[in-house]
Amino acid sequence: MMSTHCRQGRRRQSRRRGSQYGSLLVWSALAIVGSGAALAQDHSLTLQAVDTVNPFTSDEDVAAGARVFRTSCALCHGGDAKGGLGPDLTRGVFRHGSSDSALFRNVLVGIPGTDMTGVYRPDTEAWQVVAYVRSLSVGQEEVALPGDPVRGRRLYQSRGSCPDCHRVDGRGGRLGPDLSDVGWSRSPKHLEASILRPSEFVAPDYRAVRLSTTDGRVVQGVLRNEDTYSVQLLDENENLRAFMKSDLESLEKPEESLMPPFEGFFRGRELQDLVAYLYSLRAD
Repeated sequence: MMSTHCRQGRRRQSRRRGSQYGSLLVWSALAIVGSGAALAQDHSLTLQAVDTVNPFTSDEDVAAGARVFRTSCALCHGGDAKGGLGPDLTRGVFRHGSSDSALFRNVLVGIPGTDMTGVYRPDTEAWQVVAYVRSLSVGQEEVALPGDPVRGRRLYQSRGSCPDCHRVDGRGGRLGPDLSDVGWSRSPKHLEASILRPSEFVAPDYRAVRLSTTDGRVVQGVLRNEDTYSVQLLDENENLRAFMKSDLESLEKPEESLMPPFEGFFRGRELQDLVAYLYSLRAD
């Protein structure tokens, strides 16, 4: 039978091995965290710098930035950077900061509260994208649209029921996106397409949902939340409603906008005026 002294000795050895193993895990974790912190610090030092001038502005840097832009940015900003889902970058006017440092930060980490997500790249490549974007506005002037924004504002307010679903400066409905600063975030080309063919792009926060309940009710609106057991939506009267899925006969999420297409309704000069008005909306 093992003696008490022997058992105690083995317990002490086990505790020492456990302590050594635990220490090894801690030091390994610290090494990993330290490595990540070092990488983050490389970026944070640049991000925190005030008015840092782009150190990569040669023709070779601009060409390299163009290649990165085509693979990582063109999907939203267009192959010519004149906008699409994202804003036109050839104007040389940027809402979220026009300094080199601000543009670098926007490329690297994105812009909170917008569709612009960060494009994680080495600092050099991010600076090269900034150089390329800068080169696009050399000799460029502010976009001059053929429409009249004053006439467009009257059209917006009087035809098509636009304010029933959209808000501008705190007035209007909530079923569609707030348009108060849409001129900053969308190009004229995208605005026109959204008027004529709204189902070509539906923002994630405005996905349509249509459901029917077991007691015969049919409700449609904008999806707000969904989990395993329930679904929440903003109905067409802007009432927030929740349903248990066990009470539903059907649940559809069509890949289309609640906004009807206005092809044939707005056209010619009226369409130009309406686009000009929407493009002029650039609330701070």
